Order: sequence, then structure tokens, then C-alpha cells
Amino acid sequence: MRYQDQVIRATSKSVEDLFRNARAMPADKIEWKPLDKGRSVLDQLQECAQAPSWYVSMLESRKPPVFDEDTRKKAGEERRAWKTIDECEKVCKENSERLAELIDTFPDEDLEIMITLPFGEGMIVSMADVMMFHYRNTVYHIGQLSYIQTLYGDMEMH
Repeated sequence: MRYQDQVIRATSKSVEDLFRNARAMPADKIEWKPLDKGRSVLDQLQECAQAPSWYVSMLESRKPPVFDEDTRKKAGEERRAWKTIDECEKVCKENSERLAELIDTFPDEDLEIMITLPFGEGMIVSMADVMMFHYRNTVYHIGQLSYIQTLYGDMEMH
């Protein structure tokens, strides 16, 4: 199996798992913020819906993303337009599909091209690493959703 095929398979599964976990939550907990400071489930789903477009950009250009204040502001405005789990899932799957198409055709000889990300000190990553970012992000947020579920007493694995 090619590396690209495994990335696509694992990422697709993690997206399904993320939204299954979100749908297991009561409606009144979707916008709830732990301690009124944490991130809500909806906020995290919005991020996961948008994030594949960031990785597409890096894989297409073989360059780090622009990460200035204007870009962050526009990204936040776009994300906040998705108000439901269904809307987030629709956008996430569309963006994930575009990412998967790009990963599927990504040449092996470019997997080790390195870029330095404009955030986090010393974040030098390969294109192979970038391919895994959506998977890593969704799995991270599955953990966040699961933690929120335990805070309101749901100890079931979803």
C-alpha cells in the first residue's frame, strides 16, 4: 500500500469518527464551553471543516501558508458561518475530498520536500507530514469532544 492511500483511509475514518462523536452529544452541549473558557464542540467542528483547505494550499504550492492577522480574521469569519453539525460536516467532507484527491495524486518524489511553518518555533515539516495534518487535527479534536462528554457525565465511548 502506498503512503498516500493509508493517509486517505485513516483521515476519512477520523472525519467519520469526529462527527459520530459530535452527534452523540445533547443539543444543549454543542455550543457549551467548559468553564466558560474552553472551546465549544461547534467551534472545534468549524475548525475541522475548514482545516483541509489549509493543507491543500501547502501541498499544492509546496510552501508554508500565509499566517498573518488578515488571513486569520477572514478564516474565522468563514468558519463562524457554519452554525450546525450538519453544515460543518458537509463542508468538512467537501474539503476532505479535495484534500484526498490531491494526496492521491501527490508524487512520491515530493514527499520529503521540507517547509518551515510560520507558527510554533522550529516547525519544519515534510509534505508527507502535511498530508497527515488533517488526520492529526481530527483525532485531536475527537479527544477534545470526548473530554467534554465526560465533563457532563457521558462516559460511553461513541
